[in-house]
Amino acid sequence: MLTIRIEGAQPEEIMSSLLAAQDVFDKAGLTPDQAATARFVVEGWDVSGFVGRVPEAELAICTIWDEADQAAVKACYAGWDAGKVPSSADLELVQEPQRFRLTSEEESSEQLFETAEDTILEEMCERGYFNDGRPEDEVAFLLEEWDFERLTEAQRRLYDERIYPLMRIWFFERERFEDEYARLRNAWSSEIPDDRQLDLFAA
Repeated sequence: MLTIRIEGAQPEEIMSSLLAAQDVFDKAGLTPDQAATARFVVEGWDVSGFVGRVPEAELAICTIWDEADQAAVKACYAGWDAGKVPSSADLELVQEPQRFRLTSEEESSEQLFETAEDTILEEMCERGYFNDGRPEDEVAFLLEEWDFERLTEAQRRLYDERIYPLMRIWFFERERFEDEYARLRNAWSSEIPDDRQLDLFAA
């Protein structure tokens, strides 16, 4: 799966960037994994002082990764002040090598949502949706660095049950987010605290 890290980018801009990068790979007839591997091989050959076998096949395609990275930057920052545009989108291949070819509109949306999850939560926090000091609010801000290892089991359940559903509505159905946010938060506030919430932040 491809990811990018662009400071200040909105979810929709990240989506445009990923699609632009994938379009470069598709036009070249390569997978992101093939392009990344070729770049790695050529860089290793360079570091070794250009000794040994000349990686001709890799040399022929090693620039595709950088072209995809620049396409992502261009798509994300269209219309931005040139002085604020970074030199790279920090394009990265994560998880096991796999084809990032979009097979359906639904699959594409899900992949893009997964890629933008941390950005979505960050934007929601910045806009004040988790500022009431509720248990799920504390969890949202604990994830500022997107580090799930720091969460307890109870905190992770709150993320799964309360924060994640709101993130999906924010991403997929923004037009009804305010109504759903108010409805769900009201429902949660009326619940009788259970042991899970009472000891959530106990030392």
